[in-house]
Amino acid sequence: MLDKLTKNIDKIVALFSLFAVLFALYLIYTLYLSFKQQEMVHSLDNALLLTKNMLDEEKSHALSLSLMLSEDEVLIKYYRKNNRRKVFTLINSKIKTLQQIQGYTVDVQVHDANIYTYVRSWDYNVTAIPLASFREGIVAVKETKKPLVSIEIGKRLNIKAISPILYNGKYIGSIEVIEGFRHLQEKLAQQGYAFFILLDKRYLDIATSLKKHPLVDNHYVLVNNFYDKNSFERLQQSKLDKLGKYGYFGNGRYAFGYFAIYNLHNEPLGYCMVAFKNENAKMLRAYNENAKIEQNRHSKVIIR
Repeated sequence: MLDKLTKNIDKIVALFSLFAVLFALYLIYTLYLSFKQQEMVHSLDNALLLTKNMLDEEKSHALSLSLMLSEDEVLIKYYRKNNRRKVFTLINSKIKTLQQIQGYTVDVQVHDANIYTYVRSWDYNVTAIPLASFREGIVAVKETKKPLVSIEIGKRLNIKAISPILYNGKYIGSIEVIEGFRHLQEKLAQQGYAFFILLDKRYLDIATSLKKHPLVDNHYVLVNNFYDKNSFERLQQSKLDKLGKYGYFGNGRYAFGYFAIYNLHNEPLGYCMVAFKNENAKMLRAYNENAKIEQNRHSKVIIR
């Protein structure tokens, strides 16, 4: 038997060497996959952080404009005289200037002291519509006399920054700057990311302008008017029933990252989502984080 083993030693060594090489290659490939996944996760974390920071900047911008308009002496003078035409003209003049200088497109709505529509920048003929029953942000501003910015549902889902109009310390109405997500979407596109806002379809009875927008996983409606077709097709093929408050997943050659968005009562509305093309996205293991997000309900300006 020893002789037979000696005669086959070369074959045994060769077989052992082949096994060792294959095992080494397997380890290298496993490390390569792990590295690629970590690299994707790092990219997604950076993309989500960038998105969150940009979204906060958009909110701050809308809030600043709302505060500026609420303290405009000329606007307050026309408003107190109940001159809707002058208020309408002044607001649209300021919107036009803002668009020319900063590239922002916003809408502005003024509400009276009873939380009825006073004037809308996009439609002068609409007035005296009661808002208190479905616009909780305006009600909160009247109650606290403090400005507020949030992602809020009306007929659309927008960033809404509301500031009280005060005269001698008395609440006499409020002014609201409404900003969509197009500017944020364009900035993220410059960084190579597709951007999607998804709203839970149970809110479509309020967000009536979104009823004809496409659905994702028969549970969320796409808020965007414009979007990247290829990544959205992959998103539509994804199962979103196990999404957490923050996380990522892959589908085909696209990697997706997301974080949840909430209303003023901390009820989930849907998700902000970014996507980018990556050949290794199919290796990305789905992850979600349900850690509770800290909130500060006592600040003078509420940001959500």
